[in-house]
Amino acid sequence: MRLEWGFKMDRKYIILRHKHKILSLLYHGNRLLHARAEAEHGNLLGNMYIAKVKNVVKNINAAFVEIKPGCPCFLSLNGLKNPLITNRDYDGRVLDGDEILVQVYKEETKSKTPTVTCSLSLDGKYCVASARRLGVSYSAKLSDKVKKRIGDCLEQEGFLETYGREAGIIIRTNAKDLTEDLTPLKDEIRTLTGKLHHIMEIARHRTCYSVLFEQLPAYLTGIRDEYEGQYEEIVTDQPDIYETVLAYRKKNPSFPIPGVRLYQDEKVPLYKLYSVETRLKEALNKKVWLKSGGYLVIEHTEALTAIDVNTGKLTAGKDMEETYLRTNLEAAGEIAVQMALRNLSGMILVDFINMSREENNKRLMAFFGDLLKKDPVRTQLIDITALGLVEITRMKMSKPLQEQLIFQPDKES
Repeated sequence: MRLEWGFKMDRKYIILRHKHKILSLLYHGNRLLHARAEAEHGNLLGNMYIAKVKNVVKNINAAFVEIKPGCPCFLSLNGLKNPLITNRDYDGRVLDGDEILVQVYKEETKSKTPTVTCSLSLDGKYCVASARRLGVSYSAKLSDKVKKRIGDCLEQEGFLETYGREAGIIIRTNAKDLTEDLTPLKDEIRTLTGKLHHIMEIARHRTCYSVLFEQLPAYLTGIRDEYEGQYEEIVTDQPDIYETVLAYRKKNPSFPIPGVRLYQDEKVPLYKLYSVETRLKEALNKKVWLKSGGYLVIEHTEALTAIDVNTGKLTAGKDMEETYLRTNLEAAGEIAVQMALRNLSGMILVDFINMSREENNKRLMAFFGDLLKKDPVRTQLIDITALGLVEITRMKMSKPLQEQLIFQPDKES
């Protein structure tokens, strides 16, 4: 998410190992904006496997499959179209014992196994190639002007006709930065559609539990997917990660990836230099202070996340309504940052400070809605409930930060 500040800020993308995790962290100055923690052995998300169907559950129209022995996953059979079954011809049914090509698209949570799909897709920086619906579509975050410019160019060169018949092509938000030369986008369309077809071809000849595709480490997908200009330098204190990032830059010369630096200082480790533990604990705390003296309280339940805006220590002026408006506007900005930082998803309810003037409520909602449109993850401002709560939905892409990390926030006194 882009933040506009009134002064030049040091923007770093930090990658380090800490407490058996690989952390990738986006800093603007001393402010942590994005954080991702992954296991050193990698994650399942995005990987493709020949899975074994262990149990078809008809009453929920789903199946439980194993992508490797002892690793069960949930596969919904709703809307299933032409899955690739490798040990028999598909006859419209999925049966116990089938060996089936799947991709992990939801990570394991505390209460649920990973979720897999038979609709495969490959992500790039500028587009996604999908085996779902054929044709070309565009990120909702792209303006009509940008969609037309990209669409006209691709159509003139035959890309829409050629590749739109072979796969579903989704043009990602990052494509807007390709103002004149669309060669990187066209190259990516060729590469991803070719790789997707290759995977589906070789799958027919692979044995059960084979891994057909492994997703890049999260720190590399973070480098790829961050909006251009979000960081000026990549810093790591791990020689192997340093070499991996250098190789990734070399392999993708069209990506606007800044320089990479290997940090080496035994006296001051990288995690101490950037106060990593402190910043991560702050990112998990229930209470978040605002500069005005107000604060947020962020609480999680099984069904939703509730965010309460409080006046706290702020000193009201002559016009209480204006004080409340300023505090709510500041809170809206902080909530947008916290949702991205904590990787919140699902239903989110926000209880702003009540304001009596309708024009102030409209101003707040317009400002908040504009902020949410900048979120890289699909986020929608739904409505204001009868009780005055602002309802938001945010797509689940991966585990929330509190589940990714191995330590918990300090308890409030």
